[in-house]
Amino acid sequence: MAIAFGARAQDLPDGPGKQETQQACGQCHGLAQVAMAKHTKPEWDNIVTDMIGRGAAIMEDEIPAIVEYLAKSFPKQGGSVNVNRASGKELVDELKLTAEEADALVRYREENGYFNKFQDLQKVAGLDIKKLEPARDRLVY
Repeated sequence: MAIAFGARAQDLPDGPGKQETQQACGQCHGLAQVAMAKHTKPEWDNIVTDMIGRGAAIMEDEIPAIVEYLAKSFPKQGGSVNVNRASGKELVDELKLTAEEADALVRYREENGYFNKFQDLQKVAGLDIKKLEPARDRLVY
């Protein structure tokens, strides 16, 4: 989704935390700057914390919703993912698998050994291989 420099509140993706993000981020620097940024969840957490330190009026109970919204709406494309070593959580976070799919992949790997190529992942029951297609170039074996 491309958002122009003149991003307005209605241009931001819908989702939980959108309203809090609009109120918090739109006060100082506008929403276009937020919409153009791409960060990991820990990076967004650091940015929000830094903004609070600079005077952003964000309530403590709003922080998780804002960070989660930013991480889901404006994610940084991660680096490579080693499917033979990644934890279930890493597979969920980096490859956007469901927890069930990640568990199935880890279980298969533990029972059958390492994957050698992308096609090997097709053997994992309960894994939608089509979800991995966009990340295919990031997978390491």
